[in-house]
Amino acid sequence: MPSGNFTYVFIPANDSKPIEAVSGDKSGGLSDDALSKEAKQYFFKNSDKGARAAALENASPEQRKLLAQQLRDEVKAQVDKSPYANQMLQLDDDALIGIMKTNQTSATCEITALTVPTPLNNHRAVSMYSDDNARTQNLAYNRRATELLVACGHSISSEPSPSRVSIGSAPPGGICGDAFVGRCHDDEVGDIWERVDFTVEDANPRAEWCDVARQPGGGGGGGGSAGGPRSLSGLMNQNAGAITDGGNNNGFDKGEGDGYSWSQNDEEVELRFPVAAGTKAKYVKVHFARTTLKVIVAGQTLVSGELGGTAEVEDSTFTIEDVGSKGRELCV
Repeated sequence: MPSGNFTYVFIPANDSKPIEAVSGDKSGGLSDDALSKEAKQYFFKNSDKGARAAALENASPEQRKLLAQQLRDEVKAQVDKSPYANQMLQLDDDALIGIMKTNQTSATCEITALTVPTPLNNHRAVSMYSDDNARTQNLAYNRRATELLVACGHSISSEPSPSRVSIGSAPPGGICGDAFVGRCHDDEVGDIWERVDFTVEDANPRAEWCDVARQPGGGGGGGGSAGGPRSLSGLMNQNAGAITDGGNNNGFDKGEGDGYSWSQNDEEVELRFPVAAGTKAKYVKVHFARTTLKVIVAGQTLVSGELGGTAEVEDSTFTIEDVGSKGRELCV
């Protein structure tokens, strides 16, 4: 287990405030990452989630009963669209309130991959952490964080789409609100995941690592595209093609499991789950690990277990899409 401290940076949205270097303990590794925890707690404290948590915790028995019934009414409207609605209707009031607290008061954040690890960047992944409710809270535009995003080759020119939410890709229009940026050494072959320094100097869009990120196989956005922001898996596939001799990727397989469908080729495995029409990204929790996967929607575990091989965690993502009259579909 790595030991010692590492440096990451805090980029305020307010240009008059300097970019700050912050120190974290690297001993937690990937499973208990200090930067991820700090970012989530920071955005939680600066939102209204704390007040909502207190309100739910201090609700009277009558108020809790009313809230549970309101949630049941919402779920009933989705019975024909979600296979999990009937399961939720069987839960008691305390369980429903627990789901509500999890969905509305949990500490979360948006994670944007500035770079994914490749041989060209010495397997260094750089990620940006920002408020996942930045636009709904009308937080200020973060010029410096957005410039860093663009310097890594990501496109921010696409308009937000209400029918598709891509987790892990460049937010259309750039970054709003304060942001944290950190770096890790992530080498799947060498079985290495360790936090390494990302300094104030690294936060300069003209830094050398940004130049590398824009190169083919450099791990960044490759200069962006007219198609808008790309998922982590899309970035990795592009980079892999640039640094290997390729190979036969025509192998394809697919099938169905209990409440989901799946498909895979030589590069990716994809799971699709039908979810309720009103499902939003903040209701979804996907725990990616190298050998396991757990998917939770509205407090309900849809799948949990071991993978058939090892996954590249930084390359894993999920999206939510509208599927016509059927509601929505979660793609992992």
